[in-house]
Amino acid sequence: MVDGRVGPTRGGDSPPHTHGGHGPALALVVVTRDRPPVFARCVMPGLRQIRHQDVDVVVVDQTTGTATSRLLEELPWVRQLRSGPGLSRGRNVGVAATSAQIVAFTDDDVEFGTDWLPRIRALFADPAIGVVCGRGVDSQGRPLPHRRAGIYRWPTSPFGLGHGFNMAFRRDALDDAGPFDEALGAGSSVPSAEDTDMIYRVMRSGWSALCDDRLVVVHHTWRTAHAERAAHRAYGMGFAVQTLKHTRAGDTVAIRIAAREVMGHIVWSAVSLGRRDRRAFGHQGAWARGFGAGIARGVRRRERLQDADH
Repeated sequence: MVDGRVGPTRGGDSPPHTHGGHGPALALVVVTRDRPPVFARCVMPGLRQIRHQDVDVVVVDQTTGTATSRLLEELPWVRQLRSGPGLSRGRNVGVAATSAQIVAFTDDDVEFGTDWLPRIRALFADPAIGVVCGRGVDSQGRPLPHRRAGIYRWPTSPFGLGHGFNMAFRRDALDDAGPFDEALGAGSSVPSAEDTDMIYRVMRSGWSALCDDRLVVVHHTWRTAHAERAAHRAYGMGFAVQTLKHTRAGDTVAIRIAAREVMGHIVWSAVSLGRRDRRAFGHQGAWARGFGAGIARGVRRRERLQDADH
């Protein structure tokens, strides 16, 4: 598949795995960029384990050099594609490269078990389900923030509903919502929110979101304290930019959702301060700085658009 940005580096001339003579029922898309050691340590063991599962596995490699390609030579059942930078761009490339009716996503710093993909397939038995979201634990087994298990519909807030490292979509839902926003996500100028933006758009298109506590992956802890704060700043920026994008399109529900989310962060900041939890308070402060930067970015963009109109 070549569109000026993307070309298969290995296995691109081979057809995808099939399911019952048609397209594969399930595909797994992993995007990786410049982290071969992380890829090898975290997600690669899971890719080895699913060799005999009926899954079309696509790795979109954005790495400079050939280190990841050499690792994937050990996994001939995995299709490798190349793309330019950007998590959303890579995910769009992965979706376009497979005909699967269900497309699951995880990250290169995630470890998953052999039952993860079969569970995802089973959870789509209800035809109203457009997105399935699981939960994550860190390297020490501590649960990461997540919403209570259940079925959610629009106008539910997408924030905290799911994570990009453990989510799957029905292809029809992706078709209704449109592609991942390539202005959002790691590798773009707004390095987050591509997952919550897609979940929100899928629900707004009339599909249900299913959160299941049994769908668990390990999201490995490898960032420094400084990098963790930078990640929370990115979350705040993505939250602001995503909200502004939808409100400018006339979606007033997005404003109400954002107001509740901001209040929640204010409350959690106060709780962290009261507990003298410096780490959590620092994360909230970083999120608030990112939120402010996202608002300022949106204001500047609006001013530029107004100037262009005049």
